[in-house]
Amino acid sequence: MQKNKIVSYLQIAVRLLLAGMLIFAGILKIQDNSALFETVAYITWLPLGLKSLTIDLLPWVEVLVGFFLLTFMFDKITLPVNALIYLTFFIFAIYGFSTGIEGDCGCFGDLDDDSLAGMLLGSSFGWTMTIRNGIFVAMAGFLFWNPNK
Repeated sequence: MQKNKIVSYLQIAVRLLLAGMLIFAGILKIQDNSALFETVAYITWLPLGLKSLTIDLLPWVEVLVGFFLLTFMFDKITLPVNALIYLTFFIFAIYGFSTGIEGDCGCFGDLDDDSLAGMLLGSSFGWTMTIRNGIFVAMAGFLFWNPNK
């Protein structure tokens, strides 16, 4: 019984963290999506219409999914969409790192690389981004775990 409570509290903490990250990143992209635009332009195999859709909708989807996570609304849809978003970011981090995409995806605005926030949330492609996004995918997956079943 005690273990289930600990898991529940951990899931709430993870949910709040992931929701906060989505809302924060989404709002920053809504304010200035130029870095997102430049990053999506690197994906040569993606059709132009899908690129435009991604640039226009991604920030709003992030904010909406983050809000639903925060308010525990529509979990049957929100949790899988949340996991899909973070999985996509993880795959894209691997793609960007392996293909040598230079620059900043603009996920978390213009953070100073020397600060702790900049080191953890930096938007430059590399090991840090890949590991961070892998952790976020694991956290999103953890929200599906139900020890009561």
